[in-house]
Amino acid sequence: MHTFAVLKKRIPFLLILLGFGLIMHSCRKNDSFTSAGVNLLFSTDTVFFDTIFSKLGNNPNSPRSVTLQVRVTNPDKNAVKTKISLAGNFYGIFKLNVDGKAGTNFSDVEIRGNDSIYIFVQAYIDPVGSNTPFIVTDQILFETNGVKQDVDLVAWAQDANYFQNEVLDCSAGNLLWTSDKPYVIYDSILIPKSCTLTIEAGTQIYNYNKSVILVAGTLIVNGTTDKPAVFQGSRLDDDYKEMPGQWIGIRFLPGSSGNRITGAVIKNAYIGIEVDSMPTTGTYGLILKESKIQNMSAVGLLNYTAKLYAENNLISNTGLYGFIGELGGTYELIHNTISMQSQVTGRKDPGFYLSNAAGRDANGNVIYKFPLLVTLRNNIIYGSLEDEFIIANDPNGVPITGAILTNCLLKTKDLTLATNGNILNKDPRFKSVSQADFDLESNSPCRNTGVNVNVPRDLLGRNRNTSAPSIGAYEVQ
Repeated sequence: MHTFAVLKKRIPFLLILLGFGLIMHSCRKNDSFTSAGVNLLFSTDTVFFDTIFSKLGNNPNSPRSVTLQVRVTNPDKNAVKTKISLAGNFYGIFKLNVDGKAGTNFSDVEIRGNDSIYIFVQAYIDPVGSNTPFIVTDQILFETNGVKQDVDLVAWAQDANYFQNEVLDCSAGNLLWTSDKPYVIYDSILIPKSCTLTIEAGTQIYNYNKSVILVAGTLIVNGTTDKPAVFQGSRLDDDYKEMPGQWIGIRFLPGSSGNRITGAVIKNAYIGIEVDSMPTTGTYGLILKESKIQNMSAVGLLNYTAKLYAENNLISNTGLYGFIGELGGTYELIHNTISMQSQVTGRKDPGFYLSNAAGRDANGNVIYKFPLLVTLRNNIIYGSLEDEFIIANDPNGVPITGAILTNCLLKTKDLTLATNGNILNKDPRFKSVSQADFDLESNSPCRNTGVNVNVPRDLLGRNRNTSAPSIGAYEVQ
């Protein structure tokens, strides 16, 4: 009797709960779905797999990463149905789990109004001995009533040192990058003030799309002829090995000093090296020697009021300019070859351009001006345009005085430069421009026409004729 009485008293309450449950079920079943375009909200715009496990056996079905998640929120008051899929840039690398179901394509995924779902992501990749690029990227695609959105997926795909948009930590002292493993830069790095990064011979530095190396402190590169330090894009497949514009380049910021690059190959960027406002007194802000800058979509070497010494370098195949010095500066160039016989069509800018132009404000008023000091000896500046060599003398700038220009081969319309051993408008006779071989033929007009400036070896490490060296970065054999 007691049990029956208790149940009798509880029945009305249970009926109320049952009724409430039926109402809720009915509401969920009959949720109204909006047909308007909805911009979903994501907990992140990029999912990074910066830890890939390399020792998990040989089972290809085992994930090589931790499981990461993306929260997807519907900000609309009504429910939506969205299509979720992988772009499939690299088949089989990434796998998704949406609402408890694994796969790569999901249709009519329901997200209630002002509610969220979670997508779980894993990476399946072996970083040891992999044939994939250093950085593998894909996208999770969303289409919601015609609105298309995406979340990027990024995985470090090979064994390397990776940097993702960071300031290098010099708190324990200056840094050394060795040639043991490649260095891969995603987005950018900054060498801070009072920090020196030294890069040893043979080191490989790969830069992802739009990445840039910023130098506020000091950069020292100690490459050699046999073991250059190489700066290039992160794509390794044949179609990208010599493609310009894959990354931004190396930029020396105002105040950076004591920089020295020797034995480097810098290629496939937008601007190879940009030097911004180096010291105008004292030592050179950048000393560049025995290096190659090639395959740039814009400029090989760009300077603003810089103090630069360049010796035994090659600049070739750039889309706009080979060398620029703007707003004055100090430039000493010895035994360099600048070839503008590139495969870029429609180029109109000279291969070599210097200017003493004054700096102006937004209203065109002169706010600063610096002298332009120029020393050019034993350089080749040649290309397909009628005028590849211009020094612009701005009447509003500091007048150019004392420029030294001797024993250079120049492509120019300025015939007054045919003095001091200069050779005008003669083909230097490179061995093969199409094969990027800028060594000189034995019958080159540059042979034995230079002046001795105490540079005993050429870009390939060969001995120069000390009494009458060849013009340019290569000594005629």
